[in-house]
Amino acid sequence: MFDFFRNYNEQLEILIEGNNPYANQLLRHADVDLLRNHLNRDERITAYATGRSVGMGRTIWVVTTHSLLVAQTGKRPGVRKYALGSIEQADAEKGRYGHALSAHLAGARLGLYGVAQSFAVLALRALARPAGLDSTRTISQTELTEEAQAHAVHAFADLTLRAQPLLANSDAEARQLLQQTAERSRSEGQHRAPEVA
Repeated sequence: MFDFFRNYNEQLEILIEGNNPYANQLLRHADVDLLRNHLNRDERITAYATGRSVGMGRTIWVVTTHSLLVAQTGKRPGVRKYALGSIEQADAEKGRYGHALSAHLAGARLGLYGVAQSFAVLALRALARPAGLDSTRTISQTELTEEAQAHAVHAFADLTLRAQPLLANSDAEARQLLQQTAERSRSEGQHRAPEVA
């Protein structure tokens, strides 16, 4: 109950407007620090999605080339790691509170709601492709606007740069995206991209 009042504005927007105001934002420094120690050197971040999990609060799913990291940032912060091969089914659908992602593992089901559309579509594609899954919904084939896709790809590159700086420095695409963002920030008079509160 106390958690609801502490996050009242976010909860209100999710419940009334059907939109998670934080689903499109870059991850906080504390989130990146929480994830960093759970990434192996041979893993590459391919996508992530931010939303809420029932009973857990704010949750982040990070899809890498080998695993799905589920980070809870609420009362009991922690990260659980699942091999992509252990995922039997992955789905995404438009729900009342934004998009919802689900992953079925042997004996368990993971869920995330309040996810931005572009992040949900790209995370589902990233989950399904390496695991060899056929998604049961057509959302993975959803066409995204160029702007929405560019924003999500930029967010993924930003996470890679901050969580795996050595790997990101070797990735020309990530460097190019971040250079464009830095130039845009300088032209708008910002020295540093604003951080999520």
